[in-house]
Amino acid sequence: MNKTVKMLLAGAAIIAVSTSVYARGGDCSFGDGPMMGKDSAKMEKMRERHLASLHDELKLTAQQEAAWKKFTASQPMMDKSARPDPDEMKKLNAPQRMEKMLEHMRAMEKNMTTHLEALKEFYAVLTPEQQKAFDDEMPGRDGRRGWK
Repeated sequence: MNKTVKMLLAGAAIIAVSTSVYARGGDCSFGDGPMMGKDSAKMEKMRERHLASLHDELKLTAQQEAAWKKFTASQPMMDKSARPDPDEMKKLNAPQRMEKMLEHMRAMEKNMTTHLEALKEFYAVLTPEQQKAFDDEMPGRDGRRGWK
């Protein structure tokens, strides 16, 4: 392929990307989907479907149900009210904003620690086959951040 053809293809690619950004009003952020907390109802439905599917796949016994309920109840959900208000954050100076962000991170860490404890309790009551199925279904197994 000669240099001119490569340059034409690169130009066409740039135009295609620019057109899609222009069509969205110049907003090039990709963080507005349901998984970014913008549509919490949709996200909650996705979570419930995933948990129901996982519950069915694991074929839990009656003895395992209590640990399952504790595990699912402890799952930290994105809570918009727990996030610092962007308008209030704009009024703060840099050190104050950092303090607010740190407070928020500490709250998230506390929620995750509680969830980890429940996860360990639940995982301990699973059979080796159930553990493998659980491992395969949990986020992060293959480098992904969210559910399948």
